[in-house]
Amino acid sequence: MWKRVLACLILLSIFFGGCAVTAEKITAQLEKKLQKLESFYAQAVVKVYSPAGEQNYHVNQWYKAPDRWRVEVTAAEERQYFICNGEQIWIYQPDLNDYYRLDAERGEGEIAPPFMLTKYLQQLCQSSSQTFGGEEELNGRKTYCLTYAGRLPEESVKLYLDKKTLFPKLVEIYLNDKIINHITIHKLEINPELQDDLFEYTEAAGSEVSAQCIREPLTLAEVKADWTLPLFVPTYLPPQSSLYTISHTSEYGSERLIFVYQGLKKFTLIQQAKKNDSVYRSRTAREVPIGSGSGLFQENSDGSLNTLWWSKEECSFILTGELPLTEMVKIATSLEPEGV
Repeated sequence: MWKRVLACLILLSIFFGGCAVTAEKITAQLEKKLQKLESFYAQAVVKVYSPAGEQNYHVNQWYKAPDRWRVEVTAAEERQYFICNGEQIWIYQPDLNDYYRLDAERGEGEIAPPFMLTKYLQQLCQSSSQTFGGEEELNGRKTYCLTYAGRLPEESVKLYLDKKTLFPKLVEIYLNDKIINHITIHKLEINPELQDDLFEYTEAAGSEVSAQCIREPLTLAEVKADWTLPLFVPTYLPPQSSLYTISHTSEYGSERLIFVYQGLKKFTLIQQAKKNDSVYRSRTAREVPIGSGSGLFQENSDGSLNTLWWSKEECSFILTGELPLTEMVKIATSLEPEGV
């Protein structure tokens, strides 16, 4: 009798042990779902925490396999759209009537759609450090809680995955154990019918676009041969940063150079003929010291959208990217004429 009971207990322990939920089992199932994913649409509210205070954004995002996506980020005073049709990527700011575009294959490592849910899921599957935190209930839905190491030192990402869809219901991003992003997903549609024209840029009626370019990589020597102004390059770069590409474009007869840098934090440096700083002023921009002069700084989204404007001699500069203000100022003050 006791031998039978003991045998049953052993079998039950093996059965339940084999069915135990682990990070490895969840990610394996998630990888299969991502491979079968045809499309999705999601609405989210994002809270970004920074030294300047809390910022709130409404995000709509669409994805159509294998390589089309659209993300619309809206705040109280600004909008920014990221659109990819599989061949070109557009970054469009309708309130500034400005956009630029680049080749999707080359731009894949440069421009990541912000707050994209599939991006967090792919990073979870690819991460070598995953932690399963158990099951939790969010707004009446049961979720799996998983955490993985982010791409920055001391960064971690916590996902609350719906047990049915394995898509996030909540995303929390931490840096040095302090929360910096809180993304709540309010609506999710899996495999909806999406029209191809949703992933094409369409100019708003009656508006003028101030910049349009397909960026072609150039060397510094090629740039110097055609550039009539002094050519400035930064002598300081953040750790592990490097120059990715240079392009020379024209905007209504005004030339500009675009330097794109890759690394732990991506950023872009634009150089053009000197313009009046009032062109860049907005209610959210603030003046900051740069060497013996000053510039305008705007935290208009999470780190990927920070922007610094300033002038030096005959040129104006625009620095945009994931960098904090301190790093942006270091780059700005380090600019020196190339070859001097």
